[in-house]
Amino acid sequence: MTRSLMRHTTVAAVLAGLLTAVPAHAQEIIQLPAEDRWLDADFEEVYRVGSSSGEDWEQFGSIFQVSFDGSGNLYVLDIYASRVVVVDPEGGFAGVVGGPGDGPGEFRFPRSLAVLEDGRVVVGDTGHRAFQIYDSNGRFARNVRIGDDLLGIAGRLYADRNGDESVVLSGYLAAIGGGRSAGGDGWASTRPVTGFVLGGDRVVRDTIAEAWAPPSAGLVEFRVGGRRISMGDQTPPPRTFDPALLVGTLPGGGVAFSDSSAYAIKLVDAEGVVSLVLSRPFHPELVTDRILEAEVERQLEEYADQSATRRPARVVDGRTGNAVEGLLSPEVMREAAKRSRRLFLEALPAADEIPVVRDLRTTWDGNIWVQRRGDEPVSDGPIDVLTMDDRYLGSYPSGTIMPSAFGPGGLVAFVEADELGLETVVVRRVTLAGS
Repeated sequence: MTRSLMRHTTVAAVLAGLLTAVPAHAQEIIQLPAEDRWLDADFEEVYRVGSSSGEDWEQFGSIFQVSFDGSGNLYVLDIYASRVVVVDPEGGFAGVVGGPGDGPGEFRFPRSLAVLEDGRVVVGDTGHRAFQIYDSNGRFARNVRIGDDLLGIAGRLYADRNGDESVVLSGYLAAIGGGRSAGGDGWASTRPVTGFVLGGDRVVRDTIAEAWAPPSAGLVEFRVGGRRISMGDQTPPPRTFDPALLVGTLPGGGVAFSDSSAYAIKLVDAEGVVSLVLSRPFHPELVTDRILEAEVERQLEEYADQSATRRPARVVDGRTGNAVEGLLSPEVMREAAKRSRRLFLEALPAADEIPVVRDLRTTWDGNIWVQRRGDEPVSDGPIDVLTMDDRYLGSYPSGTIMPSAFGPGGLVAFVEADELGLETVVVRRVTLAGS
């Protein structure tokens, strides 16, 4: 396979770019230890819910997001059932928030969830173009309109830890601002860390910080069976190996985020100032042709597996450029999807480095969990635990799964699926000495 690699950044350039969003005097770079200090990942199990043979309330269709409130209740957003199931601290049924429908407090297409400390629930519903807010008893309170921008949300939603009625997005809004939107001189060089203030009838967007944005892939063109196809004229796709914008909220209204291929975790205070950059001496790996080819094959297999489980309205045959329609076997659908997708992936530009940080989450007491890449280019490695006062507490070894949600008192939730795809939520408790 012939591919040209776009060499845009180096480690030094990325680190320099990390410090351009705010005045230099506001930042302090903390170099944390290089040697890993291993932690015990044998977390105590508290309870588990979700079973095809269990109660009706715990037969989940598709768990999209989970969250805790300040009392340790767990909230499970099931997008197939269009509802939020509430589980008490002992693993028992505590109620349901919302449900399918077009009326007040009902969901058309819920796709994001945030729970405030006092138990108020915020659900982003793209069908209603609004955030729906429920009180701490699960009763519908009101809609907060956001309009079509809600369709552009990519990432997780978290309650802002400043005590106000607001939420923070881990990701970006494709429809407004940031590195995926056109500006006067082309594509912007920053991505906003975005907050949504929900106190009125319409959402007020708040840019908490400006994160670095990798160079845009721009317009991606490729040929399918003699036809020229263009993608990305409105929202360009990220380049292969582009770093994600990963954000977690901190006590007092601050955030921690990672936005580059380097190991550099930025801490932003409630005033929007980057006060600390936490770094460990792990460096991105340069992308080679071999690594790039392997990543294209990995993405093709993943895409084909997803395509084989559903019947899309139109799949383009990569050899002929013709639409493949009708009742087709999963194998035929799979191969047709792979052929068309391959042409796109091979035309997509690539970053020149593989990011060190693969995921970032924050706990209720302000610890920052940072998942590094593993031995393979796209694999999960150890999880570092850092503090917002610049300490390194240790690392959980490779094979430790990043929790889907953190709660008070060391509670963590994991979403697991069996061989049949049935989903279970397992709640455990983390005891971390020195935190």
